[in-house]
Amino acid sequence: MVVAAGGGEAVDVAQRRQPGFVALDVDSLGDSAVQACRGIRDVCDAHVTMWANAGNDSIVVAGFRAGADDVLTGPRSSRELAARVRAALRRWNAFEARTQSVGAAAPQRYSYGSMSVDVVRREVRVAGERIGVTRTQFDILVELARRHGAVVTRQELIEAVWGSHSNGNAERVGVHIGALRRRLGDDLEEPRLVLNVRGVGYRLGLAHDGIDATPCGGVGAIPLKSDGPGLQFALGRG
Repeated sequence: MVVAAGGGEAVDVAQRRQPGFVALDVDSLGDSAVQACRGIRDVCDAHVTMWANAGNDSIVVAGFRAGADDVLTGPRSSRELAARVRAALRRWNAFEARTQSVGAAAPQRYSYGSMSVDVVRREVRVAGERIGVTRTQFDILVELARRHGAVVTRQELIEAVWGSHSNGNAERVGVHIGALRRRLGDDLEEPRLVLNVRGVGYRLGLAHDGIDATPCGGVGAIPLKSDGPGLQFALGRG
């Protein structure tokens, strides 16, 4: 377990250590908790839980909009939090195993203009430069590429990336799409690579959008105590 005293430090630790679970203490971090959540979501795929002792609907809404997986209000015991850590990691590991078992029959590489996606190496390159993306950002990109420019609904993305039994929502998808666009250097106001289809979902830009698209290749129980203030990490995946 790693404890970070502030939001900025938390984002740095998340990027370096890539934890499986992050708990944000809103009472200690104050307004920076939402900022920290958004920053962590940009750089790693940890399950993020925010909690506050006082019941506050605005915190719940802001937390989910920032990309939190869970927002808790009211007093919580360390035993409950530890149980939530174990449950979150079990779900993630189970889904990861399923995706690996079905991924072998998919194309191994996609090329979209200056962007290429190597599924086997899990690499994304834009104009030849390797772009660092999180596992979730990569999986979203692969699902969009797999559709060859067809629209992928938000629900389809949720099921493909997080599983059919996840608690994902449209706002959560939007947070990850925004982070992916920033990583790719896509214009957030007028994107050319990851396009929004209002009210439906997303698709990748194709030739008629000024981007050539060519698919390439063939088939080719962690305890967590709430003893300190700030932000806590459960490091590991199982």
